[in-house]
Amino acid sequence: MSDVSAEDGAETRAGTRFEARAAAGPSSLAAARPAGAAGGGAPVVPPVQASTVFRLGVLGAVATERFAAAVEPHGLKPKQVGLMIVLSEGLAASQLDVARVMGVAPSLVVGFADHLEGLGAIRRTRDPADRRRQLLTLTDHGRELLDTCSALARDLDAEFAEGLSEQEHAVLAGLLGRLAADRGLPTG
Repeated sequence: MSDVSAEDGAETRAGTRFEARAAAGPSSLAAARPAGAAGGGAPVVPPVQASTVFRLGVLGAVATERFAAAVEPHGLKPKQVGLMIVLSEGLAASQLDVARVMGVAPSLVVGFADHLEGLGAIRRTRDPADRRRQLLTLTDHGRELLDTCSALARDLDAEFAEGLSEQEHAVLAGLLGRLAADRGLPTG
């Protein structure tokens, strides 16, 4: 059964109006509403693409892809950079504690550490208090790599925030930092 209405003098189905707005671009999607939603009907629920979580997720995926491409020539992946950050910030030292802080399986940390050790970015030592534990430390080369990654991230930040004023960029950075801190994530 089709929901027929007169829009611009032409009869169209509700789905077709939505598809036409979708083809017109994102700003048109915000105007798309289910038939019967206006004028005292059920409250209008914003589309998923208007949600903060969805937008952060999409932007995060784009940012991760760009960061991954930037660090790849240095033999790194974003999670390996994350492990170096954990070590540099003193958030953890043992492989198991690093896994907890990063929210990943311990077996992944072993793989990350193997790779970083091969690059000369970290050093593994046995914990003298518990020989079963492996302690990870950042080497001088690891600190240099992390400095390089920081410079790459700053360049990507500038690219990502292009079109924002300095004040808007500062506000965005502050809000993202607060969201990260509220969730126990490193804020730099």
